[in-house]
Amino acid sequence: ANVHADLADRGGGIALGTAIGQEEVFVALLAGDPRAAAELGTEACRLLDEQGEKTLLSTVAGRLAQALYALDRLDEADDWAGRAAEVGASDDVMTQMLIQQVRAKVLARRGETAQAEPLAREAVEIGEGTDMINMQGDAYVDLGEVLLLSGKPNEALAALQCAVDRYERKGNLVSTGRAQERLAEVSEARAPQT
Repeated sequence: ANVHADLADRGGGIALGTAIGQEEVFVALLAGDPRAAAELGTEACRLLDEQGEKTLLSTVAGRLAQALYALDRLDEADDWAGRAAEVGASDDVMTQMLIQQVRAKVLARRGETAQAEPLAREAVEIGEGTDMINMQGDAYVDLGEVLLLSGKPNEALAALQCAVDRYERKGNLVSTGRAQERLAEVSEARAPQT
């Protein structure tokens, strides 16, 4: 908090918004605290918006949308994904991935699975063209969720395995563990009852 106040006092709104919105939101989500991530993301978006910084705002808005989705605040998540789309550049792959991932999950939760799946697959496709291994893993996890909501558990298992593979390759132990847990849950649900 003291670092935040010091940076704000020195006119570092963009730097502060970036640090909060990129790093602190990521860490809060990784720590499994979407409420903190949403609070931090909201503050970061406010700071970046006040400074007129659109490039960074788009990605932070996408991360905020992910946090809001995790809190089951679907309308707000969709709104922030829309804000990210509004200010984001079409060649900003991280932002484009986040937009598609959130929109896909929101649509799937609303029962609009025919529209959701192509968006989730697009996020995966965008990610595969990058070296952002964690983002690739996240896109596969989100595709898995959309596929489960679409009644396609076998395809969801394959997507979740791809996520595990990416996270392991990156050495991301936290996300690997979460993806493995989800994989086990889906596998167990698919197993015949004896």
